[in-house]
Parts: sequence; structure tokens; C-alpha cells
Amino acid sequence: MSWMSGTQADMQGLLNVTADSLAEYCGLTGDHQANSVFLESQLGLLQRNPSQNVINSEFCAKYLPALVDAYDAQDTAFNIPMRMLNAVAYLPYFARFLLTTAKTSICKTQAHRMATASSAPADPVHIVEMCQFLSTLLALQGTNSVSEKDKQALLPKLREWNRKYQKQQITRCLKQLEDDPETTILAGGLKQHCESSLNECGFDGCGKSGTSKLLQCSRCKTAVYASTYTSISCVCLTMLYQQCDRDHQKKSWPSHKATCFPAVF
Repeated sequence: MSWMSGTQADMQGLLNVTADSLAEYCGLTGDHQANSVFLESQLGLLQRNPSQNVINSEFCAKYLPALVDAYDAQDTAFNIPMRMLNAVAYLPYFARFLLTTAKTSICKTQAHRMATASSAPADPVHIVEMCQFLSTLLALQGTNSVSEKDKQALLPKLREWNRKYQKQQITRCLKQLEDDPETTILAGGLKQHCESSLNECGFDGCGKSGTSKLLQCSRCKTAVYASTYTSISCVCLTMLYQQCDRDHQKKSWPSHKATCFPAVF
């Protein structure tokens, strides 16, 4: 009976996807060992969960630096931290981490690991995952972050995988490294989308952009809002001083609050 109760508790825990459970199965908390089977199960459940963005955002706010440290400690191209990073790479938390906190180019690291791997993962799904992650990194950090040596070693592998599996993630990654003009434009659009909340006022209809003129959300640091400029009377009558205006932040809060979590970075 106790064994059955324990098994049922484990199953209930597996079905309850939270930021903390994802961290646990990534091996980021306490003495827990990473568990790829449980992580894959939770990520699969999360794809069908309407709260996916909320849970992934909370995970990033709390655990992204630790996840990247775990990724840096790996030596293989496909690993548990990489799998989780790929799942959250579309979020502004990840884009901001790359811009402000990352100590090295994750794109350079991933490309090098794929280029120098002696063999490809046996599971084609893992190959697709690797290429999808590298494709996102190439868009966010640029193809110039990949050394020419790694690029030349990786291109034949990508071409072989592209012929064999014919998956768009592989094709896109290949064309990015080949500097295909159309793919380069699409990658630029992806970068703009991922970084938009970092550079554009979060209030619909405002349209103001440029981080020097925007106020950052002090809680999550992944949203910015427009400020007003007010002239003051002085001798020359030409000086302008920025006066913080939180009106747009207040108006945007109902839509922003679900994914706003205190970021540890």
C-alpha cells in the first residue's frame, strides 16, 4: 500500500508542472539529480498547458543563471540543460540574459560542440532539437559568433542531416550558416520579436522605442515603458529633463503581471 501511495504521489508530482519541478528535473535544486525522462514528460505536458509562458517565465526569472552554468559544465552537444534552454529561448528573459549577463557566447559554445562531436545523437529528435536551439542562438547572437573553423566543420553535418531528415529546423540552421539572404531577414525578424519587450514600450498603441528613453520594469526587467519629457525654466530655456511617467506601466500591468517575476539576474 505504501509503495502504491508513493507511486501515485510521484505521478501526481510529474503531472503538476511548475517552475520548481522543471528546475528539479534539470538537477538545479538541492541534491536532486537531473532526470531527462521526467523533464521530457513535463515539457510535453507544458506544450499543451495554457500557462506555458507563465511557468517558463517564472523558471527563467528564478533559475536561468543556474541553468546556463549547468549548460556550460557539459561537454556534449545535446544535454538536459540544452533541452531546457531550447524550451525557453523564445522568452524576453533569455534575450535579456544574453544581452546583459551571459559571460560567454552560448551560440559559439553550441556550434563548437556540434561541430566537434565525434558522432551525432542516435535519436533524430535530438538532432532537430540541437539545430532548433542553434538556429535561435544564431538569430540572437549572430553568425559571426561562430568561428570559421567550426562553421566549416558543421556545414557538412547539417547538409547530411538536412538530406536525411528534411526538417525545417535543420534547414533553417543550415541556411543561416550559409548566409542565405532570405533566411537572414527572417532571423532578424525573430531577434526583433524576442527583444521587442526590452526595447519597445509595453503599452499597446504607444510605439515608442529606444532603451535610453524607456523605464524598465524593476521587478522582471523584461518590459519597458515610455517616459515623458518636460521642459523647465532656466537661463537658456533649452534644457530638458526626463520626468518618469508610470501611466503606461500601470495601464499595461493587467497583461504584463502574469509573466512578471522577480529576476535573480
